[in-house]
Amino acid sequence: MTPLVRPSGPVEIQGVLTEPAEMERVLLEHPSVARAAVRTTGGEPRRLIAFVAPSGDALSLRELREHLADAKLVPGREQAAGLPEFVAMTARAHQSDAAWTADGLAGALEDLARRRAPHAAPAGPTERYLADVWEDLLAVDAIGLDDDFFSLGGHSLLAVRVRIRLQRDLGLEVPPEVLFENSVLRHQADAVDRVRAGEAAH
Repeated sequence: MTPLVRPSGPVEIQGVLTEPAEMERVLLEHPSVARAAVRTTGGEPRRLIAFVAPSGDALSLRELREHLADAKLVPGREQAAGLPEFVAMTARAHQSDAAWTADGLAGALEDLARRRAPHAAPAGPTERYLADVWEDLLAVDAIGLDDDFFSLGGHSLLAVRVRIRLQRDLGLEVPPEVLFENSVLRHQADAVDRVRAGEAAH
C-alpha cells in the first residue's frame, strides 16, 4: 500500500513549493466540495494527492483544478501542458471518519490503482474529448487511453450520459451498443470517429 503523509508545511512538487494545507482550505471553499484532504506520497518522486467528497451530485475535477490554479496553488492548464499532473485528484464518498484516515485514504488509492491500466495519455481530439467527459462523469482524474469505463465505476446510466454529451457537444447520434461494446477509451474514440465518418458520408 502506498504510504500517505499529511505535510506539516510547504512541500516541493516538480520543483515548485506548494502548501497542501492551503490547498485543502481553497478546495473546501468551492461550493461542490463537502470534504477535502491533501496528502503526499512517501518516497521519491513525491506525488500530491487531493481527495475530495462532493457536496451534491455533481463534481468536476477539472473545475477544481482550475479553482486551485486561480488561487496560484497549482500551474494552470497551459503552463502544465506536457508535464505530469501536478496534483492527482480522486473523489471519495462522504463516508465515516475512518474512511478519511491515512490508512483509509491509502486503501482507496490502492483500490483505484488496481482498477486502472498503465497510463497512456490521450492524444487525438476525440480521445481528449472523451477523457474529459469520463472525468466529469466518473470523478476520476487523468483518464488514460487503456482505461475501461466500467472498471472505473461507470454503469449503464452513466454510459447514457456519455451518449447525451456526444449528441449535445458534437452533434453525433452514437448507438448505445457502440459505447457498451467499446468501453476502453482508445476503442471508444475509434468507434466514435467511425460514426462521425459514417454520418459525414451521407
